[in-house]
Amino acid sequence: MDCLELNIRQLILSDLALNIGETKTEAPKVEGVLSAIDLITSRVETRVLAEPTPEEHVPSDDEQEPKQERVFMPNSRVQCNIGFAELAVNLPNSHVNATVPVLIDILRDVPYIDFDQCLSWEEWAMPDQLVSTTVTALLKIASTHPEHRGGAFKAIVVLVTDIVERFKTADPFDVLSQYAPAFHGLYRTISSIPFDWAPEEWAQLAEQLNVLFAPDVVERLNRLPVDALSSTGEDIEKLQFIQTLLSRYVSRGRPLTGYFIVCCVVEAQWTILAQALGREHSAGDIVSAPQEAEAANVAWQKLLKYQEPGLGLTDINQKAALLSTMKNAMQTFTTLLIQIQELDSDPADDSYAWETMSESLKLAAVCCAALGELEDSLYDRLRSLLSAESPILDSMIQEAALKSTSILVRSFPDIAADMANHLRRFVTSPLSIFEFEFATTSHTPSPLLAAAKTLSLCIDLAPGDDLIMSYMYSLLNYIAATSKDIFETSSVMIMNLGDVSDLSTLHSVETGLRGLSEDEKRTIGISTISVATRLGLESKSEEVTRLTISMLLQRMRSAEPTVEAAIAYNLVDLALTAPQSSFVDIIRAFSAINRSANLDDTRFSNNMVLAAQTRLAKELRGRPELYQIYLVELLTLFADKGVAIQNAAISNHHAKLEEMSEQLASLLLPIDALLSHEDFEIGPDVSYNVVTLFRNMWFLCALFGFTVPADRSHTAMEWRQPALARIAARTPPVVLEEAHDTIVSDLEYNTVIRQEYVETVIAKPRALLTKHIPLRASEVRYLLPGQVLFLLAMHDVESMRAAAGRPSSLVSYFVNKGINKVASLLGCMESVAEKVIRGAISDLNGQASQQALPSGLSMELRALLVASTHRIPKAREIAARYLNRLITSFPSLMCDPPLVTAILEVLTLLRQATDHEFLDEDNPTYVYHSDRANVTLQLSDNYQARNQMLSQLQRESGTWFELALSRAPMELHATLQKYLVLQGSTVTESTELGASIAVQWAKAIGPLDRKLASLSSMSIFKPDRAKTLTSQLASKGYFAGEAAGFRFGRASGLDGLDDPLKFVPEREITQLKKRISEAIVDIREKQSKLTIADLKRLLFRVASTLIFIQQWDYDLAHYLVALPFEAFAQSAISAGIESWSWVIAEKPQYEMTLMSEIAAAWDTSIKLGKGMFSPSQNYVDPFLHEVQYSPTDKATIDRAARAVSRLLAPHTLILQLLFSRLQAARYRRPGLMLLFQRLALSSARAHKSICTHPLAREARFSFLLFGFEALKSSYLDVFCEHQLRESLYHAAYSWFAVRPQWSYGSNRVQIDADIKLLSEFLSYLQADSVRGFVPVSSLAPAHAPSQSSHYVAALKNTSLPLRLLVENEVFRLTVWTNPANDPKRGTDHICALEKTMLDSTWMSAIRKAWDIEPAIAVYFAERFNYPVVENTVGSLVRSATQEVLDVPEGLRFLLSGRLDQGVQRDLRYLLLWAPVTPVIAITFFERRYNNHPQLLQYAQRVLEQHPVELTFFFVPQVVQALRYDDLGYVARFVFETAKISQLFCHQIIWNMKANCYRDDAGEVEDPMKPELDRMTEMVVESLSGEAREFYDREFGFFNEVTSISGKLKPYIKKTKPEKKAKIDEEMAKIVVEVGVYLPSNPDGKVIDIDKKSGRPLQSHAKAPFMATFKVRKERLVERGSSDNVLEADGQGKEEVEEYDIWQQAIFKVGDDCRQDVLALQVIAMFKNIFTSVGLTLYVFPYRVTATAPGCGVIDVVPNATSRDEMGRAKVNDLLDFFVAKYGGEDTVEFQKARLNFIQSMAAYSVVCYILQVKDRHNGNIMIDGEGHIVHIDFGFLFDIGPGGVKFEPNSFKLTHEMVVLMGGRYSQGYQLFQQLTVKAFLAIRPHADQLVSTVQLMLDTCLPSFKGEPTIRRLKERFALSLNERQAADFMVSIVRNAHENVRSTAYDEFQRLQNGIPYK
Repeated sequence: MDCLELNIRQLILSDLALNIGETKTEAPKVEGVLSAIDLITSRVETRVLAEPTPEEHVPSDDEQEPKQERVFMPNSRVQCNIGFAELAVNLPNSHVNATVPVLIDILRDVPYIDFDQCLSWEEWAMPDQLVSTTVTALLKIASTHPEHRGGAFKAIVVLVTDIVERFKTADPFDVLSQYAPAFHGLYRTISSIPFDWAPEEWAQLAEQLNVLFAPDVVERLNRLPVDALSSTGEDIEKLQFIQTLLSRYVSRGRPLTGYFIVCCVVEAQWTILAQALGREHSAGDIVSAPQEAEAANVAWQKLLKYQEPGLGLTDINQKAALLSTMKNAMQTFTTLLIQIQELDSDPADDSYAWETMSESLKLAAVCCAALGELEDSLYDRLRSLLSAESPILDSMIQEAALKSTSILVRSFPDIAADMANHLRRFVTSPLSIFEFEFATTSHTPSPLLAAAKTLSLCIDLAPGDDLIMSYMYSLLNYIAATSKDIFETSSVMIMNLGDVSDLSTLHSVETGLRGLSEDEKRTIGISTISVATRLGLESKSEEVTRLTISMLLQRMRSAEPTVEAAIAYNLVDLALTAPQSSFVDIIRAFSAINRSANLDDTRFSNNMVLAAQTRLAKELRGRPELYQIYLVELLTLFADKGVAIQNAAISNHHAKLEEMSEQLASLLLPIDALLSHEDFEIGPDVSYNVVTLFRNMWFLCALFGFTVPADRSHTAMEWRQPALARIAARTPPVVLEEAHDTIVSDLEYNTVIRQEYVETVIAKPRALLTKHIPLRASEVRYLLPGQVLFLLAMHDVESMRAAAGRPSSLVSYFVNKGINKVASLLGCMESVAEKVIRGAISDLNGQASQQALPSGLSMELRALLVASTHRIPKAREIAARYLNRLITSFPSLMCDPPLVTAILEVLTLLRQATDHEFLDEDNPTYVYHSDRANVTLQLSDNYQARNQMLSQLQRESGTWFELALSRAPMELHATLQKYLVLQGSTVTESTELGASIAVQWAKAIGPLDRKLASLSSMSIFKPDRAKTLTSQLASKGYFAGEAAGFRFGRASGLDGLDDPLKFVPEREITQLKKRISEAIVDIREKQSKLTIADLKRLLFRVASTLIFIQQWDYDLAHYLVALPFEAFAQSAISAGIESWSWVIAEKPQYEMTLMSEIAAAWDTSIKLGKGMFSPSQNYVDPFLHEVQYSPTDKATIDRAARAVSRLLAPHTLILQLLFSRLQAARYRRPGLMLLFQRLALSSARAHKSICTHPLAREARFSFLLFGFEALKSSYLDVFCEHQLRESLYHAAYSWFAVRPQWSYGSNRVQIDADIKLLSEFLSYLQADSVRGFVPVSSLAPAHAPSQSSHYVAALKNTSLPLRLLVENEVFRLTVWTNPANDPKRGTDHICALEKTMLDSTWMSAIRKAWDIEPAIAVYFAERFNYPVVENTVGSLVRSATQEVLDVPEGLRFLLSGRLDQGVQRDLRYLLLWAPVTPVIAITFFERRYNNHPQLLQYAQRVLEQHPVELTFFFVPQVVQALRYDDLGYVARFVFETAKISQLFCHQIIWNMKANCYRDDAGEVEDPMKPELDRMTEMVVESLSGEAREFYDREFGFFNEVTSISGKLKPYIKKTKPEKKAKIDEEMAKIVVEVGVYLPSNPDGKVIDIDKKSGRPLQSHAKAPFMATFKVRKERLVERGSSDNVLEADGQGKEEVEEYDIWQQAIFKVGDDCRQDVLALQVIAMFKNIFTSVGLTLYVFPYRVTATAPGCGVIDVVPNATSRDEMGRAKVNDLLDFFVAKYGGEDTVEFQKARLNFIQSMAAYSVVCYILQVKDRHNGNIMIDGEGHIVHIDFGFLFDIGPGGVKFEPNSFKLTHEMVVLMGGRYSQGYQLFQQLTVKAFLAIRPHADQLVSTVQLMLDTCLPSFKGEPTIRRLKERFALSLNERQAADFMVSIVRNAHENVRSTAYDEFQRLQNGIPYK
């Protein structure tokens, strides 16, 4: 290292010291660290004095004599010493004791070293560096090790003493070349390194340093340069050396003159003293940027912040030192002042006179503060300097005086008021130091800044309240007085300044200014503005800031230009901290000035305002909330100025347009500066206003040619292109997809483009556009000017963005449907896009050649990839084209793993999106997200478009991968392997397109592998790298696992890990068993915290252990199976199957053991009722679930589907495993086959436990296929074969022992799988035969009886009914999956066997089914609509009634609609019969059953047996049953139930009151009124205690609300406002008591009323009104699922939560609501049916409660608009309404709303058809906030219409606008509507008896819609019960066709328009 030159040695030593410092916290005995320390230490050299080892030497005083000889030291040794000093700070603490003595010796030797005259240093000379680093090391060590403080300080004192002595006596050359630099090094360290100096330490140093203040010493030091140069004589080298040294120091502002050294002494003294005074205070809150004088600055700020009176030094010696030092400082100042005054000109810069005087004032002030006594001479000196009569004016001097004043004011607050007044006069004086030019100066003069800070401090410390406001007004008056309207007193603010007696009023201000020149007034104005601004900022008061801004804004336009510019400049500083409202005022003021800029005005304030706007934009960082506000202002200003230029050109053809446009262009500067802030995010949710402003800006840029590169002669505008490029990069998309984007009209009539102007200049832009796209010249010729400018803007912006590596925004121009419809414009846009793409590729080629492609290009490519799946066809076409061009042009981009991952993930997502058509065709999913690639796709609901996108991307990605394979095969293979490794491996989600394509290309052979590529081309068999791929994946997985195992083993303290292939520690096995055992217990007790990942890891650890151990561990094998079965979740079983399969594959000899464990676990699941053997999801009649008045909830349907899937999936997965293992074992594993047969037998015998949910069809028949395969593959004797077969047949029959079911949901894949399963099962049945192997017997074969014929006959009898049933099941499912009989979706299954059946065959088949399970025979009649079937089943039920008691549906065969005498004897079993649904039970009270006691008892038992929640729904029917209650059974039920449920009690009372009369007015009594009155009285009287109190509260509350109608009657003829006032008056009186509810909302409690919500409704003679109530309800919510095994597979935790809603209710008077109640009852029942089959058919059965004759409460459908209201709002049709509300037809929001409309329209279509709902004008059809259609007002049902005429069609209302909204007659949406309508019809048909019964029970109410029994007959006929499923579906399709644009619907709408003014279009 000694041979190194220049400063390389020093750099190495410094870096070595730094690196050692980084290891300081590590072990101190690290070998590398110790060797480095030894290396540097060995190079340290010090003088040898008395002892041989300098490290142990302690110098004495007599050894410091200057007569000692100086020792020469080469530069290399000095650098080693410097390196050691740098190292010393970073050494470990253990080295400190040995280090400090060496440092002290180094410092001691400095005066005695003859330094090499070397100039290899750059900043400071070698003595300078040596002293600085050594003293720095000593101070830092002394700070952390107090024991070394004394030695370090003594060494510094000795050094100071030696150097000071040499300053006086040494040779001038030596002083200047060595001692002066050494002293400068000491000064630098003291001023830069913070240290808690003690006062006594300062005193000792001051004593030595004060010697340098002596005049003779200063004089000698000042002569040093001359003396040194003369002493060199003729020694040229010395002369050059000293000249170079001096010039280097001068160039760094450090002339080594006498006054510079004195200045160093002064600054070092006050720095040490200030730190000594402030050592008790922390500097943590002092903000100081790292700099050379950091210690000095921090110390000064601490004094300013913490110094208080009485905190000075008290020691006498220290005080003497303070006085002496202050005297020296003042004397120095005075001496220099005199010398300067005697000079004819200012002293030279290198004299350091100004600096020395400044620092002397500071030192004097600090000494004064330390003394604690105000020195009058100092105070007077400062007052003199801070006045107009100052003996000297220099910015540095006045600034130092101000800072010194601050110290004095802080230490002596009594002078604050006096000094404040003095400073006010000072800053309002016309001093030269306050003058500055805004054009050349970028900041306020430092004296003004210091004056403002000092004045603020004085005001703060001065006595008095609110002084800051007084001074602000005083200063602002000066601004007013210096303005050009000085004598306009109306615009000048005058304020009484109170107790500040010597502040002048405005008049005195004016008087004082009259003698001044205009320039002096201007100076005062500008300085006052600056001070007022700084004062406002220092005050940190919003009020003061607002005042300052307000006054400056008032003065701004009235001031002369320079003052105006000063105001603008200072307003920027205020704006940066101002509150938002003031900030807005400032930027608007700037904009106003900029708008009014006049080119003929000679003032430069306009440019200054622009400069202010730009500076504000640059410095606004840290206040992101103001970014957009300012951006909008700037863009608006840009647009306004652009319009003004055009107007000027129109009005004056000779206007200076070039200069004006340059002014406009200059506004790009602040816009660019503002957009350059990194934290300014202009996201996709940017407001439409901002987008429009950006669009207008670019239009103007194109109009005025800003985007055209400037000529070389216009060098002043060279900034414009880069600025525009940066703005373009941050510009949001200027075309929006939203329908309300007015861009199409903007291109025709734009507010920022004046037609008169643009027509005169458009030729040039048109020519430029033609130049860009010459092939479109003919189209360009006829484009509108706005379109031309739009295309130019598009070209320019996107070209600049593409050049910056941001190409993806090009797609955004094609997302607006309106633009895409303009063919000529669209063609030009495509051409522009093509040119941009070509240009971008050219630009990127240039960058690629320099290896400088933009770093963000990969992200942009991913954005283009996502855009290639856009919902707008043209947008995705452009994106796909651009993306393909980029990747094919730069194939190496495919080496980017994130891009490859994104491509594969997008392919996977698109595949999922296309598959969704079959997984849930009724409910498209629009948003797909990939966490791996972090991409989100928003797709159209058009599945054809989705398939096209997938095909195109798959095709193009193949090209990309092929290109990548040809360029970088290894990188591609590595990326694809990584993608595959990170794929989750589960049995359930085993298909992903991305993974398939990754495998395809990961095994592909690239052209670089030339031999294999050649072989591939020659051979007919295509080789690949499959072996290499699998080998690499396996190796990576294996060795990663091995490494993890080693880490685990080492962490667990396991030994013997050398050979992992043969060794598994016993402790590991024991720990595994314990871990799994604990996990099983925790899962069983529902306390497990195990995640699925943990479970999988655990299972694979067990599996790997079983594989690698030599001795099979049966316990581990048991645990391997038991753990997944205990968790019994889909993911757990999936992981289990993976681990079991692995073990079986690796150790096939133990397959039997493992399968035995699985079979045992399966049997345990049967006993515990898990999975498919659980009854929790069995089929239940939809009316045995609570029927609620609430809208259809898709979440409920999805939750139910997930619950069933979670239940069934485990067994389904295990069956797949079993089937697979069976096929593998069937030929040579008899033991395993026996195991499978036993498992099949035990499971089949548990057939009654198997789930009967529709989704269980797959699991059930999968098991049956497994069982039949086991039977088919068995070798069993005839008896055992019969036992197994019989059990399997009985298990198959058990599926048909429940009512026929459709599938659940709209999963076509599920239905198709079910159909295939059933078809395969049917083929098994058809091929099944008895093989008849000889049974095991002790008899000889010849004597053994043969039973084969018996079993064959039994099989034939058993097989026939089952085949019939399976055929029918397949037929029903094919109808369900193709309800509209679309040939593209397949044909129906042909029931061949059913067609061959004779009556006798039917009878024998039914009897056989009855023998197996009577329920099967009962449901035969539902499946097969033949008289023989009905009669045979009826006969069996009547002949063997006791066998069918557990089948509620069998009761109808006994009763047959009425009570025949022939079945009287069989009714004795009724009391044992399973309960029917509530509504069926209520019908048994009707007259047709003759009040049979046993039937009545059964009905009462059923009603009482059902939960109250079920019977509660049928309160209206229960009340009607009282009509026939001769024996009192119904009355007893009502009475007893009213005691159980208070809600039931209240509802039954209201309903009984409502049914007392038959008319609205309550005049025609119902025959059962007496009975109802008696029941009401009896029920009320039975109430007591809390029940009675609740009744009184509820009915009191309700009566109070409804009484408002009566009080409104006198107001019927009055205006609506008068009625509303009366309602509000009455509602204000209502007090909401605890627990009350609305009759229409019994499931919620009223907690508040909107007292101002009352609204009178239209009525001629009645007073209905509407009011709003706050209702608290409960709902079931599913909290987010976790990956815990207890909540696996999406099983979130279900909780009940409370929520509040504002519910509007209508209180009707004089209108019979009972018919609405009935209609909504049936609609609610429809909803239950739809939900039970998983159909998302939306209905909203809002509540209507009849409370008295002609009275009722109606819930208002929330957030809904009637079609009538749309018409009145001039909405042309539904499509326009949806577009306006949800966006364009391609937006996700619109498509979701359209889907909601279709689903609700299908549901209500069936409702309207079945109930024959009439009066369907547009006032009775609502559209809610989500797009659902909701029907209201059911006053006309069944057999009547408005006016008594059924004018409307018998189908339902399906108008043209409805079909258009769906997408048109042949659209996907209309097909969905038709399918859903047919499915809805098919779903309700099986429940027709209950729906009809609900209506029939109300027949005797004589409601207007009833026409007796014919009404019920026609209602039944509309269900088409005589038709089979396909016939019924076709029938409903014909109803839909009849409804489509039915002329009677259109005519009725026209009638309503003419009659009642209800618009329909």
